[in-house]
Amino acid sequence: MDTTVLGKEKRLMDLRLHMNYKIKLVPIKVSWQAGRNSIVIEGVEGNTVSVHTTVKLSDDSYKKIKIDFPLFAECRFLNFNFGEHNYDNFLIRDPSDRYVKDTYDWKEWDSIFAETGVCPNPYFYEVENTTWINNKDFYSDLFAKGFKHFILVGYDSYLEILANGYEVSFNE
Repeated sequence: MDTTVLGKEKRLMDLRLHMNYKIKLVPIKVSWQAGRNSIVIEGVEGNTVSVHTTVKLSDDSYKKIKIDFPLFAECRFLNFNFGEHNYDNFLIRDPSDRYVKDTYDWKEWDSIFAETGVCPNPYFYEVENTTWINNKDFYSDLFAKGFKHFILVGYDSYLEILANGYEVSFNE
């Protein structure tokens, strides 16, 4: 068979797989909700990346926070609305462990935030089925060392970061 035909068939198969692929987001268990304000990022080569934003707390008040990613391999800051940029391309795990679409009504889970202080959809996620590991061979070693793919969603921007954990602090 002609190798050109095989190449076209492989590209078609890859396209079909990609069309069915949805990013699976697992909400990080935190006591706040991002997603309504801008994100400010600062970092130094070979050092910590710090992210600043304003978040909503369970009592409906707002506070400024800083999230430090002390060990990171790569970050991507996209100046696009996450939901619009990834429309129909992601699912979020809800508190009952179901994966639901972005348009899902989270109102049934609002009481959890007020009662437990843990936000069911904080707009801060771990990507369960990341493909970032496939981008560069040396990343497979990082995942074995506990690195994870995180996404923090702002109002009209979002950050993706490959890091080995994070630390959150509230600003006064």
